[in-house]
Amino acid sequence: MKKIITSGLFLLLASVGFSQNAPINFETGGQGASWTWTTFENDSNPRLEIVNNPSSMAPNTSSKVAKFTALPGGKPWAGCESQKATDIGTFTLTASNAVVKMMVYKSVISDVGIKFVKNDNSAIPEIKVANTKINEWEELTFNFTSKIGSPEATDITQIVVFMDFYSGTADRTTTTVSYFDNITFSGGSALPVPTVPAMAPTKPAADVISLFSHVYTNRPVDTWRTSWSAATLTDFPIGTDTVKRYTALDFVGIETVSNQIDITSMDMFEFDVWTPNSTTLKFKLVDFGADGAFGGGDDKEHETVINTPTLNGWNHISMPISGMTGLTTKSNIAQLIFASAPAGTSVIYLDNILFSKAAVVPEPTTAAPTPTKVAANVISMFSNAYTNVTVDTWRTDWSAATLTDIQIASNDVKKYSALDFVGIETVANQINISTMDSFEFDVWTPNSTTLKFKLVDFGADGAFGGGDDKEHETVITPTLNGWNHVSTAISAMTGLTSKSNIAQLIFASVPSGSSIIYLDNILFSKNLAIGLASVNKEVVGVFPNPATESLNIVLPGSISAENTSITIINQLGQEVMKVSLKEAQTQLSLQGLKAGLYTYIISNQEQTIQSSRLLVQ
Repeated sequence: MKKIITSGLFLLLASVGFSQNAPINFETGGQGASWTWTTFENDSNPRLEIVNNPSSMAPNTSSKVAKFTALPGGKPWAGCESQKATDIGTFTLTASNAVVKMMVYKSVISDVGIKFVKNDNSAIPEIKVANTKINEWEELTFNFTSKIGSPEATDITQIVVFMDFYSGTADRTTTTVSYFDNITFSGGSALPVPTVPAMAPTKPAADVISLFSHVYTNRPVDTWRTSWSAATLTDFPIGTDTVKRYTALDFVGIETVSNQIDITSMDMFEFDVWTPNSTTLKFKLVDFGADGAFGGGDDKEHETVINTPTLNGWNHISMPISGMTGLTTKSNIAQLIFASAPAGTSVIYLDNILFSKAAVVPEPTTAAPTPTKVAANVISMFSNAYTNVTVDTWRTDWSAATLTDIQIASNDVKKYSALDFVGIETVANQINISTMDSFEFDVWTPNSTTLKFKLVDFGADGAFGGGDDKEHETVITPTLNGWNHVSTAISAMTGLTSKSNIAQLIFASVPSGSSIIYLDNILFSKNLAIGLASVNKEVVGVFPNPATESLNIVLPGSISAENTSITIINQLGQEVMKVSLKEAQTQLSLQGLKAGLYTYIISNQEQTIQSSRLLVQ
């Protein structure tokens, strides 16, 4: 019988011992007023006082509150702490109690901090939140949800409060008085976590020095969390990948002091980061210099700030090392430091941390083919083959692109890099294309997967936004690393219902912000480059039209089949077929062409003989 009673008593004591004494309201019969509070780092360390509320009106009508007086000579981190285990009890942070709220009444604006400690003195670093009001009550929120599951978040036995945690290390010079009250613990939503890994890097291993990536052989790292860090590190699995997770992050040091890295041959520092709550992320590279020692007088460093990283998705960060102006030596990289806001509660996941050589971007080495249409049938904006009309600007101030005028094989070319979109304007010299049939240009690109171009007519008033503006945008998929000749029928630009005041030409590209395109021979043209009088007005026979499976081409006697060809162009201006005519009568197979409207052009030595619409059914 005694054994049963003893066992029951033990269970009762255990349940009491592992409970949380809250809320802390300092009222008689409540929690906090009778606790054994100890002050620290506060000069003579006057005791924490339980006093009448200095302003017992909303939002805090309590009778009693705690008063903390910070004295001159005290440290910035002067504060007070409860007695372990007996005061607040023993508890673990969970989704039901990890959001801590506290009322404060202060005479100065500064950080307020809360920290939780275990019996073995291991602790969750303090979360600091600044008050925004003075001499009135204000409720502050300290969100500890990012600490849930960490070793320091279990079996907590002590709360520590810092009421005037100002920045710096100098001793306090004035007295400040602060009051606090109604410390409550409530639930908060768990922060999201990544469920898919970052995209695997694809650069050749020979061009990479990897610190952490499952794709490459990684260099030795002394530690992924230095002893002076303010963060919790765990290896976090995502599918078959594992990433570095830093919770309760203020700052974290990663060191390669005994395995210093020479990055002088590298061009980029890259990593992937996923965060549910970081609003500002900073990273710093530190080179210890030729002596390889910290603080030897030759240390160099550079910090980069990423404002507002995308939340709840992977961010790929790629930073040119040449842009790290403070990192004037690069042979002894020994530290990588991450810091984040909000300090102490940020959570980040890191993968694919590496240095790399910049990819060699192909460039054109040969010029685009020289156009051969006669000048009388062309309005040229940019071509060495013609006299060009006046263009106001080849890059408007609202463009998102970099323009460089270059030459390729002695031929002038417009290069647009870092391209999202670019505006080209002829507002002061508007172009009348009402007699033209085609808009043409040559484009070369190493990376544009989608290219858009738009013509804008300002209408009869010649002004932007005058109510009569018309425009049409065309989308193409260019071939990479080769010249694309784009020829679009103006009649197919259905949105361009007026054509006498062309004032803007706009190019846009995907990938946005990183596309590169080279442009040449930008012009409007008539399809008939020579008069039919030169062929005695004899017409080439092209039938049947509409066509289904084949098309017959019959040349008149005045036109030789030699050097004569037929080209078929779709409505996007893309050449879909070109066939040399071997005889005066040719039957052309149309198998492979989708049903739709096309343009055919019959030409001899680049001069157009005849062109018209072709309907394929």
